[in-house]
Amino acid sequence: MPENKPQAKPQVKPPAYVYQVSSPADEFREVARIHHKEAKQLFDSAAVALAEGREQEYKLLTDLANARRERAEEFDRAANGEADDPIVNEILDWQEERNEAFVPHTSNYDGTEGGELPEDWMKELEPPPPGRIARALAWIGSLVTK
Repeated sequence: MPENKPQAKPQVKPPAYVYQVSSPADEFREVARIHHKEAKQLFDSAAVALAEGREQEYKLLTDLANARRERAEEFDRAANGEADDPIVNEILDWQEERNEAFVPHTSNYDGTEGGELPEDWMKELEPPPPGRIARALAWIGSLVTK
């Protein structure tokens, strides 16, 4: 089994992940796409109910599908910046400003300071002292191995 040993020095390399900021418009388009898909499924189910003679279920599913499609169109308008609601427009503007002001984190340690880690890093890399249970197990282990 490979052992997990802490590195003596942290490697200076780019992170393995990238935080991608998605715009609110993209999120609204995704929600609208989901609503359109649900509306289509409801319309399909309504057609099946009508073919089987279930009028009440047909009316209910058609009403639900129409409401879902209207909601999807609202999200499409919001994604295009055509929302009529001033609160939605204010939230969209605030999110765009927040995304423009986003600065990804960069480390201030470049590894070129004579090969030594800062003192606070060395304290963080030290293993914690063993607890009561670990000390008791070590004591029992020392009695068994004698």
